[in-house]
Parts: sequence; C-alpha cells; structure tokens
Amino acid sequence: MQEDRIRHQILEAAARRFTDYGYGKTTVAEIARDCGMSSGNVYRYYESKEGIAIAGVEEKLEEKLGTCEAATDDSSPAIEQLRQYLLARLRFTHAFNCGGSHLHELVQLITERHRDLIDKCDARVIGWLAQIIGRGIERGEFRPLDAKQAATSISVATMVFNVPTFMQEPIEDMEAKLNGLLELLHQGLKA
Repeated sequence: MQEDRIRHQILEAAARRFTDYGYGKTTVAEIARDCGMSSGNVYRYYESKEGIAIAGVEEKLEEKLGTCEAATDDSSPAIEQLRQYLLARLRFTHAFNCGGSHLHELVQLITERHRDLIDKCDARVIGWLAQIIGRGIERGEFRPLDAKQAATSISVATMVFNVPTFMQEPIEDMEAKLNGLLELLHQGLKA
C-alpha cells in the first residue's frame, strides 16, 4: 500500500539522519527533504519528530525480537536455545550500534520518555526465555524452578549484552564473555 511505503521511506530517512547527525540535530524538514517531500506531508504520517523516532524504534525492536526468536531451535538442548537467543540478541545489538555514533540519544529518549516500549520488549524477552527454561525443566535438563523468575534473572544478568551503549568492545570479546556467563548460568540451572 502507498501509505505504508511512504511511512517506511520516512522512517528510513529519519534513521539515517538520527544515526549520522543525532536526534537532537535532526529536523523534520531535513527528513522531508531526504524523502523528496514537504514537511507538511511528513506530518500527515507522523505527528512529530519524536513520533517518527518512536515508530522507528518500535520497528527496530520488532526486527530484533523476531531475529532472536527465529535463531532459537526448540529441538536443541535448552542451554543451547538460551545461547542461540542471547548470541543473536548480542550480535543484532552490536551490529546496530556499529551503525552510528549518535544512537545514545535515541536510547536516552526511549529510556526517559517511553519506558513502556522497553517494558513491552522486556516482557516479550522474559516470556521467550521462560518458554526455553520451561522446556529444559520438562526435558529434565534443568532442575525444577520458577521459569519466569529464572528468565527475569537471566534477562537482568545479560543486560550488558543487550544495551547499545555497552557495545564498545569487539564482538568476539563480547561473545566470549556471554558464553562464559552462560556456562555459569548452566551450572545453576542444570538438573
């Protein structure tokens, strides 16, 4: 549909601007110019620059969650499913962060003014991790425990591997650290 194509075009132009110049230094007029349209036309699709940013973040979070979920093979042992999911999340975040130096502005905007997006994303992650842990318990790979609480704890323990502002090290170093943490977690989970 034409409207969806235009919305996507606006989001792509905004993402480039936010990444290259920062959220604060980007104007709707610049986004519009990059799209070959007027500012008024952009406002037909989004009510503000912040609205554009939020829509872009929602789209990127959905892509990230989908990538992580698709990386998980539920026929694998549960610890491998956790590894697949968490490594996919790390790789996605690391690659995204390497795309530009101004992403911290968007992270700050979301953290300060749109915490509901983070909470919704966290709930989905915890739900997915709880399913993996539940399968591990059912198969006798993990000891009996509260799967949701364990998933919440794993989510918190692996936060450094999920937040763009922590993605300063080479991916290989971060993967090694995450694998080390997963080995420790496995010792606490296994039956």
